[in-house]
Amino acid sequence: MEIQERLDRLSAQMEFLVERQEKREETFDELSPLLREVMAVATGKLDDIEKRGWLKSIAALGEVAARVLDHYTADDVRALGEAIVSILDTVKALTQPEVLAIVGEAGEGLQHADEARPIGLFGMARASRNQDVKKGMAVLMELLRHVGRAAHAVAEKDGAKADRKTRLAATLGPRKKKALGIERTRVPRLPPHEPEKPKTNGHASTVIDGISFTADGHLADASQWTRALAENIATREGVALTAEHWRLVEAARNDFLQNKAAANIRKLTQISGLPTKEIYALFPKAPGRTIAKIAGTPKPVGCI
Repeated sequence: MEIQERLDRLSAQMEFLVERQEKREETFDELSPLLREVMAVATGKLDDIEKRGWLKSIAALGEVAARVLDHYTADDVRALGEAIVSILDTVKALTQPEVLAIVGEAGEGLQHADEARPIGLFGMARASRNQDVKKGMAVLMELLRHVGRAAHAVAEKDGAKADRKTRLAATLGPRKKKALGIERTRVPRLPPHEPEKPKTNGHASTVIDGISFTADGHLADASQWTRALAENIATREGVALTAEHWRLVEAARNDFLQNKAAANIRKLTQISGLPTKEIYALFPKAPGRTIAKIAGTPKPVGCI
């Protein structure tokens, strides 16, 4: 009897499993047409997107975003975010129908500029009797007033920034103490007097105590660079090197050895991790050129 009961239970379980399998197959058979239709619609949509060039546009937008990330720091993006409302307000004001109408009329006038006859002072005086000309001159004066106010505000802001940079440089630039137990390579101190003329036909235009420099003050042979020489050059440039200064100098030096090109300000922010304002605080005067001189690299492209 016990064996019969077990067989009955096994038989019931088998029937249950067979019934579940049959239900699964029925469900799959019912869903298969729907899934095929969904796949067909999705494939068609993707094909339409590809034909319209959306995928290429998305890839191009990705490249634009990559360029923005490469050339702008997080501080730049935050500043843009803070100014986005003002930018949108300006765009909204410039795209009003009446403003666009004026721009359209001005554009039409520029297209026929070759037909305009030159006039002198008396012609301008006669033209000023026209009400439209008078109104245009009033608008132009108002525009110039706003431009002058904005330029004055920018100048004041730049002056405040310069004061902050000077204070920050004084805070971050204490006198560096020499480490004990480290023997430094003796490099002749660069004299303040007029250097001697070069005796070679290379790119160097001055030779100071056997070290050649280019006409714009950069080391002629990058392989002659040493930390002691860098300290001498920094002294001549009026820079007291601290750990933060060395961080930038070494970053510029390593980047030059890898890429064979001197790093400009934008590149320095990327390889050092320091924002532009801190670089200017450490090297207030021509930071790109000054860092390149101390690092023994050529003049960066784009630096004056």
